[in-house]
Amino acid sequence: MTRITFYKGLREIGGTFVAVETENAVCMFDFGFAVSGRCDDSVRLRRESIVEDYVRIGMLPAADGIYGEKQAACLGLRPYGQDGKDRFFFISHMHIDHMGGLGMLAEQMPVYMSEDSLRLYRRLAAMDDIQVLAHENCIGIPYGQSFSRGNITVEVLQIDHDVIGASGARITTPDGTIVYTGDYRFHGFHPEATRAFGETCRGADVLITEGVSVSFGDVDMLSLTEPEPNIPTEADLQQEMAAAAREKTGLIVINPYNRNVERIHELIGTFAAAGRTLVMDPVQADYVAEFYPEDPICVYEKTLNGRSVPGNFRVVTLSEILDAPERYVLQLDYQDQYALLDLKEQVSVYYHMDGAPLGSYEESYQKMTSLLEYLGIPYEYKGLGGHARPYFLKWMADTVAPKTLIPLHSFRPEQVNSERAGQRILPSEGQTVVLERGECRLETA
Repeated sequence: MTRITFYKGLREIGGTFVAVETENAVCMFDFGFAVSGRCDDSVRLRRESIVEDYVRIGMLPAADGIYGEKQAACLGLRPYGQDGKDRFFFISHMHIDHMGGLGMLAEQMPVYMSEDSLRLYRRLAAMDDIQVLAHENCIGIPYGQSFSRGNITVEVLQIDHDVIGASGARITTPDGTIVYTGDYRFHGFHPEATRAFGETCRGADVLITEGVSVSFGDVDMLSLTEPEPNIPTEADLQQEMAAAAREKTGLIVINPYNRNVERIHELIGTFAAAGRTLVMDPVQADYVAEFYPEDPICVYEKTLNGRSVPGNFRVVTLSEILDAPERYVLQLDYQDQYALLDLKEQVSVYYHMDGAPLGSYEESYQKMTSLLEYLGIPYEYKGLGGHARPYFLKWMADTVAPKTLIPLHSFRPEQVNSERAGQRILPSEGQTVVLERGECRLETA
């Protein structure tokens, strides 16, 4: 018998935490922050009790077997390593709502992810771009390869999302096959990878899928027969930026999500072809250099903030940009927003491209747009998002055609449906689904 317990991330966007348990092993995924709105940067973290605090406010799960002895004792939980089962994590991608809690786990806990996710995670840690501290016991797995612990085997499969290294998993136990999509899209650089994921996983016993795009309105998924028209893609965004680079007379400022490294790599070439140089902050530059060492890397002096940069990086000065703003595009993270004060007369447009703040629901978003308005800098939103539109959620479920469909990671998971699924289960937090001989049922008390 395999037990699949759903702890968090069911009717919210973030904090997915599921445990697949057999008699000798437990595979868990993912481990990011839930209800992160409860965390306020104005409140000082109590570093000596951060795990306990995050569990108590509901940002991390109150689960046995994952925390260190001290933290588990304070929470009334069993610590890692005391139940005789081989426990391990699979992390689908490097977004904070899927991996932000890794540094809170017991130090010995094995954590698996794709090779590229591990490369990015190591750079996030080096750039102090993670929550509190890094987890050291991480293992990178090439796409298409499997690993086993106890009687659980996990195959790591590429999927396209707006972060490099994203993956889903096909998990096999003696009782059947469980597919977890992680987050995915079809409008990115590699829609063929997402399509191949669905086709590879066809016929799984259980499909656990995200459902972000059906969170904000009524959707009759079963009636969808084709994609909505004119969904903007990453290729479209590159074309728009190429046109802007040619047409705008002054400096262009962009605020992209810095873990979408492939987008930045493509923009370097797109802007160069239009006669402009993309200048980055040192964190963004580090991520690009890790994956695309052949790219010319330029860093803006006013965002160094005491950081040293490799000798092959070119440091671009304020005076260089002031002298020829039409030759540059400046990538600027929100935390460096005041750098605009030196450049406001030269800026033609500010493009918000999925960077922080992520949306109007964040308090800092209003502050960002208010400052831009005060400075007289035109603002345009050019984000794409990283989640499959409703038709493609249906395509994934129809293609896998599982015996059991379990949607989560959505405010309205009940809107994810497929006529080709044998049944659909909508578990509540803390509920367990039992898998035996390929068939699922909700466990009763």
